[in-house]
Amino acid sequence: MNSLLWQMRQWSRRLGGAGLLGSALVVLALGLFFSLVKPLQHQSKQHEQQLEQLRAAAQTATDKPILATPDPIATLPPGSSAAAALGELEQLAHAHGFELTRGQYSVASVNGAAANETRLARWQMVFQVKSDYPALHAFVAAALERLPNLVLEEVKLKRERIEDEALQTELRFSLFVGTAP
Repeated sequence: MNSLLWQMRQWSRRLGGAGLLGSALVVLALGLFFSLVKPLQHQSKQHEQQLEQLRAAAQTATDKPILATPDPIATLPPGSSAAAALGELEQLAHAHGFELTRGQYSVASVNGAAANETRLARWQMVFQVKSDYPALHAFVAAALERLPNLVLEEVKLKRERIEDEALQTELRFSLFVGTAP
């Protein structure tokens, strides 16, 4: 033990203050390298492998032939289903805790359809709703999910006072339906 202590004193005299500081910094750098940098390098390699797997999966997905999709206009429900869609909107609103009390409806044919194709009708609907934001958001999400031919065109939110939870909302929807030629 005394021999080891004596040798350490000899080395410290030979190195001096700057040499001891440098040696301590080298030991600190090695400790940081093995405790911080090495694990990050390992994690980086794992992420690169995952990225390569995802790229390979994406490449095989793009190699598959693209199937022809049917004409979206032909898949629209007929005009008589507009009343059913309105009924479903009212049921969804009731399920989310409010009523579609006041509504304005208008129907117009959509121009641009060829004579031999299905013609389109656009039902424009405006609803005045009083509800809190989470219920309103859930209603809109459910309506757009259940009715693929429904489009949310405009939302106007109004709150009388800042502490009020209920919003006075105007929802403007468009419902596209096919009409008989």
